[in-house]
Parts: sequence; structure tokens; C-alpha cells
Amino acid sequence: MMPTLRDVLAMPSFRSASVEVVTGDLDAVVRWVHSSEVYEMGGLLAGGEVLLTSGLGLHGRTAEQLVAYVDQLADAGCVALAMEIGRSFFDVPPELIDTARRRDVAFLALHSVVPFERMVEDFHDLLVRRKLGSTRSSEAIWQELLSPVMFGQGMAVLLDAVARLAGCAAELVDTDGRVVERSRIAVPSSETDRVVTEVRVQAGVAGRVVLLGRGTARRTAVAHRAAAAVALELGRHPGVGQRPSLAQAIVTDLVTGALASAGDLRKRLTDIGWTPGESQHVLVAAVDVDHKVPVQELLPPVREAVHEVLGPCVSGVAGSQVVVLAHGWQRAEPQRLRAAFVEVYDAVLAGAGDLAVAVRTLAVAAPVVDLAEVGAAVAQAREVVQIARRFGTRTGVLLTRDVGVQRLLAAGPAAALAAFVSEQLGPLIDHDRETSGDLVRTLDAFVSHGASKARTATALGIRRQSLYARLARVERLLGISLDDAAQVSCLSVALVAWRMRTGLDLQAAFDRKPA
Repeated sequence: MMPTLRDVLAMPSFRSASVEVVTGDLDAVVRWVHSSEVYEMGGLLAGGEVLLTSGLGLHGRTAEQLVAYVDQLADAGCVALAMEIGRSFFDVPPELIDTARRRDVAFLALHSVVPFERMVEDFHDLLVRRKLGSTRSSEAIWQELLSPVMFGQGMAVLLDAVARLAGCAAELVDTDGRVVERSRIAVPSSETDRVVTEVRVQAGVAGRVVLLGRGTARRTAVAHRAAAAVALELGRHPGVGQRPSLAQAIVTDLVTGALASAGDLRKRLTDIGWTPGESQHVLVAAVDVDHKVPVQELLPPVREAVHEVLGPCVSGVAGSQVVVLAHGWQRAEPQRLRAAFVEVYDAVLAGAGDLAVAVRTLAVAAPVVDLAEVGAAVAQAREVVQIARRFGTRTGVLLTRDVGVQRLLAAGPAAALAAFVSEQLGPLIDHDRETSGDLVRTLDAFVSHGASKARTATALGIRRQSLYARLARVERLLGISLDDAAQVSCLSVALVAWRMRTGLDLQAAFDRKPA
């Protein structure tokens, strides 16, 4: 059974987007989730889609063109139009809402920025779960094995489930017979008996599931379903290739939260010959890679660069990022940490060759000593990558302290953040939206240049007298004094929040050129 719009809105990525259902039928059946900024998208749809857009292709269109856009989507059978608010439009054009209501197309306003790619991936996962669940719903074995894959708990947790169901130890071996991962729970294990099933993916055989026990009908059934579940789990990491390493398995389990115990992590790190020293910090970083380049291709140059600067490391891929664990020092001062990873970053660019253009931000988590905190550090580094994307930073080294304000804002409720931006900047945003003005951009430049009027005027390319007039207008509209440091601090934080919500550079956000 295909999901409904209500099911789609319940997915994590859509919940994170602070969706407002302006109009529409939540029980409408959804066939696919798609994103596009193409104005003529109606002719390219097949029906049953939720269409995601930032409104870029609609910016500057006439009222008649906006009506025609929704009419074309409705003619194609589009179920819902979901638009980010705060990028191209600060408010939903009434023509879109009225036409959507008239044509029975749901209209969704997205008030928080969530990568469209994540929404599409979530929907794909939802379809896979429904398809497998409907065909295997009577099989308790399959349901139990599917659960770790659905919730992203990692290969080790999946093999633990296999071992429980089979009543014997379970291993995943690669095509050369080397053990990639094994179950960790205490169950019997045979020295000689084996039940072996091939793991097949689209590219061919990726390895084998091995049950260390005598062959029985139940174990054979478990092995066949385990092979399918392992193939699905491998499919969650397409960049890893057919033979994930033990280091990759560790990174995957840290990312998914399946490896939280300091003892388990120490044992698995020791198994691959990498053990942190006593009282020595562990350094965790994530290198963001352009999605157009297979992230696996950047794994070797990143690993080699870290090894060159910090010594042996543990590395693997997670999504479009390369995650690394490296040996630190007993004292990990911010200056030393930054200098080391700037050197790593330069070495990555030098070693990546033509792929250097795909290397984006290198995010560094706060160093940790307790191995139980490594998983949180991995999550922290990946969070910095996401904030960098939203904040418009595309290259260079970022420590957690560099985006402290952004991390604090991201941790709060989206509604509260929107209310704060409206309170602090609402009159300026309204002014610039209605007049194609430059007051928000002027205020941002003023704050960014330390309240120096001379540097602000130079940055904006205007005369000082013009700047003075703009700043006086800002003060009148907001009812504040820009000589008040506390007021300027609030405005500075609000500008950061606005940039995070929109993902745009404030210096270009109010460019009102026709599409």
C-alpha cells in the first residue's frame, strides 16, 4: 500500500522542516517526492508527486504565471507543492494558495531549512520498508532483522539480531573470506559447522553471511533473510563499495549510535591496531564532499593527510562525509587543534588532485578523552558540517567554537527561532520586501565590520552620507540605537538566525531582479 501525504509529513525530515499545511487533503496517496526549481516542471511530472521547491523558479513571476504554474502541476497529477519560506519568498504568494485550493493540490509551507535530498531519501526508505513489510509481514524473523536496518542501528546490531534468531554466532565476511563484522552477544559457536549464504547487491556478490552452527531449517531461513537484510544495510552506504572494512564498520556504528560503550569501542579499535593512549585526547573530524563526487574517492587522500599530520587514524564514510578519528595530545588547546587541521586540510587538497574542488568544509569536534564520548563527538562534527552548509560556508576548517552561536540557535525550537527573527528584524524585512530596499543588507554589513561606518560604506560601495541615512532609517524602523552594544548584539544574533533559516548570503538576499 502506497503512503499518504499524512505518512510523508510524519517522516523525520518533514517534521524537522516545521511544515505548515496551508491547504490540501492529507489522505492523498503519494507516489514519489521530487525537488525542482524549474518553472515548467508540470510537464515533467508523472502524477502522485510531492514537489519540493525553494521558489527560485517562481521569483519575479507575474500573478498569472503563478496561477499557471500550479494549474500545470495539478494537470500532471501533482499531490502537493511544498515551498521553503524565507528564501525566495518571505510569505506565500496568495495566487499559489488560491490556485492550489481550487485545484485540490495540497500546499505545504516549510518554515525550517532541511536539505531536499534528505526528504527524498526518507521517502525512498519509507517505500522500501512498506514493500518489504507487506511481502514479509507474516515472517517474524524478517521483521526482527529489518528493524535494525530501518532505524539505522548499524551492522553490528543487525548481526546481533541474526545471532539471537539463529542461536549461534554470526559473521559477515567479504569476498576474500576476511571477517568484516561479527555478532557480539553470548551465544554458542561451532568450530566446524557453518551455514553460509551469499550477500548479493546490484553490482554482484558483496560477501557472505556465516552462521557458526549446525545447519537446521530455522538457521537456513534466518541465513537467507539475514543476507537480504545485510544487503539493505550495505545499500545505506553506497559509497563504501562491496567490501566495507572494520574501520568503516566502526565509523558506521558510531554515526548510527550503535557503538556507545567505551569498552566495546576500545576493543574494536584495538582489533584494528588503533588504541588511544592514556589521558590522550581523541580528535574527531568530518570532511564534507560535494555530492557530485563519490565520497569514497576522497577517503584515501583524507586518510593519508591525517596520517601525515597526526599519525595513524581510523576513517570511513558517512553520507557525503569522510569521518576520521585521530590521536590527539594530553593538552588540546584550540590554537594547536586549529593549526593541525589547517595543515590536514591543505594536505587533503594537495593529495586530492583534480578532486580537490569537491572538498568542502573540514569540521572538527571538541577533543574528547573518554571513549564513551567519541560517538557524540562524531555527531558534533557532522552537525558542524550541516550548519556550515546552512550558513553558506563551503570551504576551510571549522571548529565547534567557530559556530557556537549557530549550534545554540539550531538546538532551539524552530518556532522560537522564527519568532526571534521576526521580533528583531521584522520591520526591516517587511521594508525591504515591499520596496526592494537594502536595509537588512546594510545592517548585516555594519555588524560584520564591527560597527565601523567607514569599512561598512566601503564594503557596500556607497558614500558615507548614504550609509548614515540608511542606518538612521534602520534605527527608526526598529526603535533602537545602533550605539547601544546590547541592541547590536541582539541584531547580530538575529542576522545569524535569519541566514541559517534561509541558507542565503544576506548581502545578496534582497536582490529583486526579475526571473
